[in-house]
Amino acid sequence: MRQKLKSLWLTETIHLIETEFGQFADQDINRQVRAEQISLPDRIVMRAIMLSKQNGLYLAQKVLLRSVKLSFALLLLLSVFLGGSLALGALSQNPINLYWALFSLLGVHLITLTIWLGSFFLFSNFGGSLLIHCWLWLAKKLSQKKTVQQLIPAFVELFGSRIRWLIGFVLNLFWTVILSCALLVLVVLFSTKHYSFEWQTTLLSSDTIIGLTHYLGYLPSLLGFEIPKDEVIKLSEHALSAGEIRSSWAVWLLGVFIVYGLMLRLLCMVFCGVNWLISSRRIELNISHPDYQILANRLQSLFVNIEDADKLGQNSHQWHFSTHSIEAAEGNFLVAIDVQESWHYPESVSFLGFLNTREQRSNILDYLQLTPAQKLLIAVDTDRAPDRGVLNFINQLINKSQQTRIWFINQGKQYHNWQSLSLQLAQPDWLSEAL
Repeated sequence: MRQKLKSLWLTETIHLIETEFGQFADQDINRQVRAEQISLPDRIVMRAIMLSKQNGLYLAQKVLLRSVKLSFALLLLLSVFLGGSLALGALSQNPINLYWALFSLLGVHLITLTIWLGSFFLFSNFGGSLLIHCWLWLAKKLSQKKTVQQLIPAFVELFGSRIRWLIGFVLNLFWTVILSCALLVLVVLFSTKHYSFEWQTTLLSSDTIIGLTHYLGYLPSLLGFEIPKDEVIKLSEHALSAGEIRSSWAVWLLGVFIVYGLMLRLLCMVFCGVNWLISSRRIELNISHPDYQILANRLQSLFVNIEDADKLGQNSHQWHFSTHSIEAAEGNFLVAIDVQESWHYPESVSFLGFLNTREQRSNILDYLQLTPAQKLLIAVDTDRAPDRGVLNFINQLINKSQQTRIWFINQGKQYHNWQSLSLQLAQPDWLSEAL
Protein backbone atom coordinates (compact mmCIF):
# COMPACT_ATOMS: atom_id res chain seq x y z
CA MET A 1 0.00 0.00 0.00
CA ARG A 2 1.29 3.46 -0.91
CA GLN A 3 2.38 5.73 1.92
CA LYS A 4 -0.24 8.33 1.02
CA LEU A 5 -3.05 5.80 1.45
CA LYS A 6 -1.59 4.66 4.77
CA SER A 7 -1.52 8.26 5.98
CA LEU A 8 -5.09 8.94 4.87
CA TRP A 9 -6.16 5.70 6.53
CA LEU A 10 -4.60 6.82 9.83
CA THR A 11 -6.26 10.23 9.45
CA GLU A 12 -9.68 8.65 9.04
CA THR A 13 -9.00 6.37 12.01
CA ILE A 14 -8.13 9.34 14.23
CA HIS A 15 -11.28 11.09 12.99
CA LEU A 16 -13.52 8.14 13.90
CA ILE A 17 -11.92 7.78 17.33
CA GLU A 18 -12.34 11.48 18.12
CA THR A 19 -15.92 11.39 16.88
CA GLU A 20 -16.72 8.54 19.27
CA PHE A 21 -14.52 9.27 22.30
CA GLY A 22 -13.69 12.97 22.06
CA GLN A 23 -10.66 14.97 21.04
CA PHE A 24 -7.11 13.90 21.84
CA ALA A 25 -4.82 16.07 23.96
CA ASP A 26 -3.18 17.61 20.91
CA GLN A 27 -2.11 21.13 21.87
CA ASP A 28 1.62 20.60 21.41
CA ILE A 29 1.14 18.51 18.27
CA ASN A 30 -1.12 21.21 16.79
CA ARG A 31 1.53 23.78 17.59
CA GLN A 32 4.17 21.79 15.71
CA VAL A 33 1.83 21.30 12.76
CA ARG A 34 0.91 24.99 12.58
CA ALA A 35 4.59 25.88 12.33
CA GLU A 36 4.97 23.89 9.10
CA GLN A 37 4.58 25.69 5.78
CA ILE A 38 2.31 23.09 4.18
CA SER A 39 -1.25 22.95 2.88
CA LEU A 40 -4.24 22.50 5.17
CA PRO A 41 -4.95 18.86 4.12
CA ASP A 42 -1.28 18.02 4.71
CA ARG A 43 -1.48 19.59 8.18
CA ILE A 44 -4.50 17.47 9.07
CA VAL A 45 -2.70 14.35 7.87
CA MET A 46 0.51 15.33 9.68
CA ARG A 47 -1.43 15.84 12.92
CA ALA A 48 -3.08 12.43 12.54
CA ILE A 49 0.26 10.70 11.95
CA MET A 50 1.82 12.35 15.00
CA LEU A 51 -1.19 11.41 17.15
CA SER A 52 -1.17 7.84 15.84
CA LYS A 53 2.51 7.49 16.74
CA GLN A 54 1.75 8.86 20.19
CA ASN A 55 -1.15 6.52 20.98
CA GLY A 56 0.08 3.36 19.24
CA LEU A 57 -2.14 3.41 16.16
CA TYR A 58 0.83 3.85 13.83
CA LEU A 59 2.39 0.64 15.12
CA ALA A 60 -1.01 -1.09 15.11
CA GLN A 61 -1.43 -0.29 11.43
CA LYS A 62 1.97 -1.85 10.70
CA VAL A 63 1.03 -4.95 12.69
CA LEU A 64 -2.31 -5.20 10.89
CA LEU A 65 -0.74 -4.82 7.44
CA ARG A 66 1.88 -7.41 8.34
CA SER A 67 -0.81 -9.84 9.49
CA VAL A 68 -2.85 -9.18 6.36
CA LYS A 69 0.17 -9.96 4.18
CA LEU A 70 0.86 -13.13 6.16
CA SER A 71 -2.75 -14.30 5.94
CA PHE A 72 -2.74 -13.41 2.24
CA ALA A 73 0.32 -15.60 1.69
CA LEU A 74 -1.30 -18.45 3.64
CA LEU A 75 -4.45 -18.21 1.53
CA LEU A 76 -2.39 -18.21 -1.66
CA LEU A 77 -0.63 -21.35 -0.46
CA LEU A 78 -4.02 -22.87 0.30
CA SER A 79 -5.16 -21.91 -3.22
CA VAL A 80 -2.29 -23.90 -4.70
CA PHE A 81 -3.38 -27.04 -2.84
CA LEU A 82 -7.04 -26.42 -3.72
CA GLY A 83 -6.13 -26.15 -7.40
CA GLY A 84 -4.22 -29.42 -7.33
CA SER A 85 -7.02 -31.14 -5.44
CA LEU A 86 -9.57 -29.83 -7.93
CA ALA A 87 -7.76 -31.43 -10.87
CA LEU A 88 -7.05 -34.68 -9.06
CA GLY A 89 -10.69 -34.98 -8.03
CA ALA A 90 -11.94 -34.41 -11.57
CA LEU A 91 -9.64 -37.10 -12.95
CA SER A 92 -10.02 -39.53 -10.08
CA GLN A 93 -11.83 -42.10 -12.26
CA ASN A 94 -10.78 -43.69 -15.51
CA PRO A 95 -12.62 -43.64 -17.91
CA ILE A 96 -13.57 -40.02 -17.28
CA ASN A 97 -17.19 -38.95 -17.44
CA LEU A 98 -16.68 -35.79 -19.52
CA TYR A 99 -19.48 -33.58 -18.32
CA TRP A 100 -19.20 -34.68 -14.73
CA ALA A 101 -15.46 -33.86 -14.84
CA LEU A 102 -16.26 -30.51 -16.42
CA PHE A 103 -18.78 -29.74 -13.69
CA SER A 104 -16.22 -30.75 -11.05
CA LEU A 105 -13.65 -28.39 -12.56
CA LEU A 106 -15.88 -25.37 -13.23
CA GLY A 107 -18.95 -25.81 -11.01
CA VAL A 108 -17.76 -24.09 -7.82
CA HIS A 109 -15.92 -21.47 -9.86
CA LEU A 110 -19.02 -20.51 -11.85
CA ILE A 111 -21.26 -20.50 -8.76
CA THR A 112 -18.89 -18.22 -6.81
CA LEU A 113 -18.40 -16.02 -9.87
CA THR A 114 -22.18 -15.57 -10.15
CA ILE A 115 -22.43 -14.73 -6.45
CA TRP A 116 -19.55 -12.26 -6.70
CA LEU A 117 -20.99 -10.52 -9.77
CA GLY A 118 -24.36 -10.21 -8.04
CA SER A 119 -22.85 -8.86 -4.84
CA PHE A 120 -20.54 -6.58 -6.86
CA PHE A 121 -23.51 -4.65 -8.22
CA LEU A 122 -25.79 -4.96 -5.16
CA PHE A 123 -23.28 -4.36 -2.35
CA SER A 124 -20.49 -1.82 -2.73
CA ASN A 125 -18.48 -2.60 0.40
CA PHE A 126 -17.52 -6.20 1.13
CA GLY A 127 -19.07 -7.80 -1.93
CA GLY A 128 -20.59 -10.69 0.01
CA SER A 129 -17.47 -12.79 -0.51
CA LEU A 130 -17.00 -15.56 2.05
CA LEU A 131 -13.31 -15.75 1.13
CA ILE A 132 -12.77 -12.07 1.88
CA HIS A 133 -14.55 -12.39 5.22
CA CYS A 134 -12.30 -15.37 6.04
CA TRP A 135 -9.27 -13.31 5.07
CA LEU A 136 -10.29 -10.40 7.33
CA TRP A 137 -11.10 -12.80 10.16
CA LEU A 138 -7.65 -14.35 9.87
CA ALA A 139 -6.04 -10.89 9.77
CA LYS A 140 -7.86 -9.94 12.98
CA LYS A 141 -6.68 -13.10 14.71
CA LEU A 142 -3.08 -12.34 13.77
CA SER A 143 -3.15 -8.74 15.03
CA GLN A 144 -4.33 -6.73 18.01
CA LYS A 145 -8.09 -6.98 18.31
CA LYS A 146 -8.64 -3.56 19.88
CA THR A 147 -6.73 -1.64 17.25
CA VAL A 148 -8.26 -3.64 14.42
CA GLN A 149 -11.71 -2.59 15.60
CA GLN A 150 -10.61 1.01 15.08
CA LEU A 151 -8.66 0.56 11.85
CA ILE A 152 -10.96 -1.68 9.82
CA PRO A 153 -14.05 0.62 9.98
CA ALA A 154 -11.82 3.57 9.09
CA PHE A 155 -10.49 1.65 6.08
CA VAL A 156 -14.02 0.96 4.86
CA GLU A 157 -15.05 4.58 5.52
CA LEU A 158 -12.08 5.96 3.62
CA PHE A 159 -12.36 3.83 0.50
CA GLY A 160 -16.17 3.59 0.37
CA SER A 161 -17.47 1.93 -2.78
CA ARG A 162 -13.93 1.75 -4.22
CA ILE A 163 -13.23 -1.16 -1.90
CA ARG A 164 -15.22 -3.48 -4.17
CA TRP A 165 -12.45 -3.16 -6.78
CA LEU A 166 -9.86 -4.29 -4.23
CA ILE A 167 -12.03 -7.18 -3.08
CA GLY A 168 -12.77 -8.16 -6.67
CA PHE A 169 -9.06 -8.15 -7.45
CA VAL A 170 -8.16 -10.28 -4.42
CA LEU A 171 -11.01 -12.73 -4.92
CA ASN A 172 -10.27 -13.24 -8.62
CA LEU A 173 -6.56 -13.49 -7.87
CA PHE A 174 -7.22 -16.42 -5.56
CA TRP A 175 -9.37 -18.12 -8.19
CA THR A 176 -6.75 -17.43 -10.87
CA VAL A 177 -4.15 -19.20 -8.72
CA ILE A 178 -6.54 -22.09 -8.02
CA LEU A 179 -7.42 -22.59 -11.69
CA SER A 180 -3.81 -22.12 -12.85
CA CYS A 181 -2.64 -24.85 -10.49
CA ALA A 182 -5.51 -27.08 -11.59
CA LEU A 183 -4.58 -26.51 -15.24
CA LEU A 184 -0.96 -27.36 -14.54
CA VAL A 185 -1.96 -30.62 -12.84
CA LEU A 186 -4.37 -31.47 -15.71
CA VAL A 187 -1.64 -30.98 -18.31
CA VAL A 188 0.81 -33.07 -16.29
CA LEU A 189 -1.71 -35.90 -15.82
CA PHE A 190 -2.82 -35.86 -19.45
CA SER A 191 0.83 -35.94 -20.51
CA THR A 192 1.87 -38.84 -18.27
CA LYS A 193 -1.18 -41.11 -18.03
CA HIS A 194 -3.69 -42.75 -20.40
CA TYR A 195 -7.25 -41.50 -19.88
CA SER A 196 -10.36 -42.63 -21.73
CA PHE A 197 -13.38 -40.32 -22.04
CA GLU A 198 -17.08 -40.98 -22.19
CA TRP A 199 -20.38 -39.19 -21.73
CA GLN A 200 -23.39 -40.67 -20.01
CA THR A 201 -26.98 -39.49 -19.95
CA THR A 202 -30.43 -40.78 -19.12
CA LEU A 203 -32.64 -37.94 -20.34
CA LEU A 204 -30.62 -36.31 -23.13
CA SER A 205 -30.19 -37.63 -26.67
CA SER A 206 -26.88 -37.98 -28.49
CA ASP A 207 -27.81 -35.01 -30.72
CA THR A 208 -28.24 -32.84 -27.64
CA ILE A 209 -24.80 -33.90 -26.39
CA ILE A 210 -23.30 -33.10 -29.81
CA GLY A 211 -24.92 -29.63 -29.80
CA LEU A 212 -23.77 -28.94 -26.23
CA THR A 213 -20.22 -30.02 -27.08
CA HIS A 214 -20.12 -27.68 -30.08
CA TYR A 215 -21.67 -24.83 -28.07
CA LEU A 216 -19.11 -25.13 -25.25
CA GLY A 217 -16.23 -25.63 -27.66
CA TYR A 218 -16.98 -22.65 -29.92
CA LEU A 219 -14.98 -19.99 -28.04
CA PRO A 220 -12.06 -22.34 -27.29
CA SER A 221 -11.97 -23.30 -30.98
CA LEU A 222 -11.25 -19.66 -31.83
CA LEU A 223 -8.08 -20.03 -29.79
CA GLY A 224 -7.04 -23.25 -31.50
CA PHE A 225 -8.68 -25.87 -29.27
CA GLU A 226 -10.41 -28.14 -31.76
CA ILE A 227 -13.91 -29.59 -31.23
CA PRO A 228 -14.19 -33.40 -31.55
CA LYS A 229 -15.93 -34.57 -34.73
CA ASP A 230 -19.59 -35.57 -34.52
CA GLU A 231 -18.73 -39.21 -35.15
CA VAL A 232 -16.26 -39.18 -32.29
CA ILE A 233 -18.84 -37.59 -29.98
CA LYS A 234 -21.44 -40.26 -30.85
CA LEU A 235 -18.97 -43.10 -30.39
CA SER A 236 -17.86 -41.67 -27.02
CA GLU A 237 -21.09 -42.72 -25.37
CA HIS A 238 -18.85 -45.60 -24.40
CA ALA A 239 -15.20 -45.14 -23.55
CA LEU A 240 -12.86 -45.76 -26.48
CA SER A 241 -9.15 -46.40 -26.22
CA ALA A 242 -8.07 -44.95 -29.57
CA GLY A 243 -5.29 -42.41 -29.01
CA GLU A 244 -6.73 -39.91 -31.48
CA ILE A 245 -10.10 -39.88 -29.70
CA ARG A 246 -8.49 -39.53 -26.27
CA SER A 247 -6.36 -36.64 -27.50
CA SER A 248 -9.29 -34.73 -29.08
CA TRP A 249 -11.36 -34.97 -25.90
CA ALA A 250 -8.40 -33.93 -23.72
CA VAL A 251 -7.80 -30.86 -25.92
CA TRP A 252 -11.51 -29.95 -25.83
CA LEU A 253 -11.67 -30.33 -22.05
CA LEU A 254 -8.56 -28.18 -21.56
CA GLY A 255 -9.88 -25.53 -23.95
CA VAL A 256 -13.26 -25.27 -22.20
CA PHE A 257 -11.52 -25.15 -18.79
CA ILE A 258 -9.10 -22.41 -19.89
CA VAL A 259 -11.70 -20.18 -21.60
CA TYR A 260 -14.60 -20.47 -19.14
CA GLY A 261 -12.42 -20.86 -16.10
CA LEU A 262 -8.90 -19.45 -16.07
CA MET A 263 -9.27 -16.72 -18.71
CA LEU A 264 -12.56 -15.51 -17.23
CA ARG A 265 -11.02 -15.10 -13.78
CA LEU A 266 -7.84 -13.58 -15.18
CA LEU A 267 -9.79 -10.92 -17.09
CA CYS A 268 -11.87 -10.13 -13.98
CA MET A 269 -8.70 -9.85 -11.89
CA VAL A 270 -7.02 -7.48 -14.35
CA PHE A 271 -10.17 -5.39 -14.75
CA CYS A 272 -10.62 -5.00 -10.97
CA GLY A 273 -6.91 -4.40 -10.41
CA VAL A 274 -6.70 -1.59 -12.96
CA ASN A 275 -9.84 0.08 -11.58
CA TRP A 276 -8.48 -0.22 -8.05
CA LEU A 277 -5.19 1.45 -9.01
CA ILE A 278 -7.01 4.28 -10.78
CA SER A 279 -9.67 4.86 -8.10
CA SER A 280 -7.26 4.62 -5.14
CA ARG A 281 -5.10 7.40 -6.62
CA ARG A 282 -8.12 9.71 -6.59
CA ILE A 283 -8.72 9.38 -2.87
CA GLU A 284 -8.31 12.71 -1.13
CA LEU A 285 -9.13 14.01 2.32
CA ASN A 286 -12.65 15.40 2.51
CA ILE A 287 -11.81 18.70 4.19
CA SER A 288 -15.36 19.95 3.60
CA HIS A 289 -16.50 17.65 6.41
CA PRO A 290 -17.69 19.76 9.39
CA ASP A 291 -15.24 18.05 11.78
CA TYR A 292 -12.32 18.84 9.50
CA GLN A 293 -13.52 22.43 9.13
CA ILE A 294 -13.39 22.82 12.91
CA LEU A 295 -9.96 21.21 12.98
CA ALA A 296 -8.78 23.51 10.18
CA ASN A 297 -9.39 26.55 12.39
CA ARG A 298 -7.10 25.06 15.04
CA LEU A 299 -4.37 24.34 12.51
CA GLN A 300 -4.01 27.77 10.93
CA SER A 301 -0.40 28.85 10.43
CA LEU A 302 1.45 30.42 13.32
CA PHE A 303 1.84 34.13 12.53
CA VAL A 304 4.40 34.68 15.26
CA ASN A 305 7.81 36.07 14.29
CA ILE A 306 10.57 37.99 15.97
CA GLU A 307 9.37 41.38 14.80
CA ASP A 308 5.88 41.07 16.35
CA ALA A 309 6.65 38.72 19.24
CA ASP A 310 6.30 41.58 21.71
CA LYS A 311 2.67 41.99 20.58
CA LEU A 312 1.60 38.49 21.62
CA GLY A 313 1.13 39.24 25.25
CA GLN A 314 0.90 42.96 25.49
CA ASN A 315 -2.35 42.69 27.48
CA SER A 316 -0.92 40.23 29.99
CA HIS A 317 2.56 41.80 30.23
CA GLN A 318 4.44 38.54 29.89
CA TRP A 319 6.80 39.73 27.16
CA HIS A 320 9.62 41.98 28.35
CA PHE A 321 12.03 42.16 25.47
CA SER A 322 12.57 43.82 22.14
CA THR A 323 13.89 42.64 18.80
CA HIS A 324 17.32 44.00 19.70
CA SER A 325 17.42 42.06 22.98
CA ILE A 326 16.54 38.82 21.18
CA GLU A 327 19.34 39.29 18.66
CA ALA A 328 21.77 40.09 21.45
CA ALA A 329 20.71 37.01 23.40
CA GLU A 330 21.59 34.71 20.50
CA GLY A 331 18.84 32.29 21.51
CA ASN A 332 19.64 32.15 25.25
CA PHE A 333 16.57 32.97 27.33
CA LEU A 334 15.17 32.95 30.84
CA VAL A 335 11.53 32.19 31.69
CA ALA A 336 9.74 31.97 35.02
CA ILE A 337 7.05 29.40 35.83
CA ASP A 338 4.54 30.07 38.61
CA VAL A 339 6.62 32.97 39.91
CA GLN A 340 4.99 36.17 41.16
CA GLU A 341 5.40 39.01 38.68
CA SER A 342 6.85 41.20 41.42
CA TRP A 343 9.97 39.04 41.32
CA HIS A 344 13.01 40.89 39.98
CA TYR A 345 14.78 38.87 37.30
CA PRO A 346 18.47 39.47 36.51
CA GLU A 347 18.98 42.36 34.11
CA SER A 348 21.93 40.61 32.49
CA VAL A 349 19.80 37.95 30.79
CA SER A 350 17.08 38.05 28.14
CA PHE A 351 13.88 37.39 30.05
CA LEU A 352 10.98 36.09 27.96
CA GLY A 353 8.39 36.49 30.67
CA PHE A 354 6.31 35.06 33.49
CA LEU A 355 4.46 31.90 32.52
CA ASN A 356 1.63 31.76 35.03
CA THR A 357 -1.48 31.55 32.87
CA ARG A 358 -2.60 29.20 30.12
CA GLU A 359 -2.44 32.02 27.57
CA GLN A 360 1.10 32.94 28.56
CA ARG A 361 2.27 29.34 28.35
CA SER A 362 0.60 28.83 25.00
CA ASN A 363 2.20 31.98 23.59
CA ILE A 364 5.71 31.03 24.70
CA LEU A 365 5.33 27.56 23.21
CA ASP A 366 4.13 29.09 19.95
CA TYR A 367 7.11 31.41 19.90
CA LEU A 368 9.66 28.71 20.74
CA GLN A 369 8.14 26.42 18.14
CA LEU A 370 9.10 28.93 15.46
CA THR A 371 12.41 29.99 17.04
CA PRO A 372 13.76 27.20 19.28
CA ALA A 373 16.11 28.41 22.00
CA GLN A 374 19.75 27.38 22.11
CA LYS A 375 19.73 27.68 25.90
CA LEU A 376 16.65 28.00 28.06
CA LEU A 377 16.82 28.60 31.81
CA ILE A 378 13.57 27.97 33.68
CA ALA A 379 13.15 29.83 36.95
CA VAL A 380 11.03 27.93 39.48
CA ASP A 381 9.53 29.03 42.79
CA THR A 382 10.06 26.04 45.10
CA ASP A 383 7.23 27.22 47.35
CA ARG A 384 4.98 25.73 44.62
CA ALA A 385 4.53 21.96 44.48
CA PRO A 386 5.92 20.15 41.40
CA ASP A 387 2.54 18.93 40.19
CA ARG A 388 1.93 17.02 36.98
CA GLY A 389 0.81 20.08 35.02
CA VAL A 390 4.00 22.01 35.76
CA LEU A 391 6.22 19.04 34.98
CA ASN A 392 4.44 18.41 31.68
CA PHE A 393 4.89 22.07 30.73
CA ILE A 394 8.60 21.89 31.63
CA ASN A 395 8.95 18.84 29.35
CA GLN A 396 7.31 20.80 26.52
CA LEU A 397 9.78 23.63 27.03
CA ILE A 398 12.67 21.15 27.03
CA ASN A 399 11.54 19.94 23.61
CA LYS A 400 11.72 23.50 22.29
CA SER A 401 15.35 24.13 23.29
CA GLN A 402 18.74 22.64 22.53
CA GLN A 403 19.73 22.84 26.20
CA THR A 404 17.48 23.40 29.19
CA ARG A 405 18.29 23.94 32.88
CA ILE A 406 16.23 24.63 36.00
CA TRP A 407 16.99 27.51 38.38
CA PHE A 408 15.56 27.32 41.90
CA ILE A 409 15.16 30.96 42.84
CA ASN A 410 14.65 30.09 46.53
CA GLN A 411 14.56 27.21 49.01
CA GLY A 412 10.85 27.10 49.63
CA LYS A 413 8.47 24.62 51.26
CA GLN A 414 8.62 22.19 48.33
CA TYR A 415 12.37 22.45 47.79
CA HIS A 416 13.13 18.83 48.73
CA ASN A 417 10.35 17.57 46.44
CA TRP A 418 11.86 19.52 43.56
CA GLN A 419 15.34 18.18 44.40
CA SER A 420 14.07 14.59 44.32
CA LEU A 421 13.16 14.99 40.63
CA SER A 422 16.85 14.96 39.61
CA LEU A 423 16.49 17.93 37.27
CA GLN A 424 19.51 19.56 35.61
CA LEU A 425 20.16 22.76 37.54
CA ALA A 426 22.00 25.96 36.65
CA GLN A 427 22.41 29.61 37.61
CA PRO A 428 21.77 32.64 35.33
CA ASP A 429 25.46 32.89 34.37
CA TRP A 430 25.02 29.55 32.56
CA LEU A 431 23.24 31.46 29.77
CA SER A 432 26.37 33.46 28.99
CA GLU A 433 28.64 30.41 28.79
CA ALA A 434 29.65 29.14 25.35
CA LEU A 435 27.90 26.04 24.02
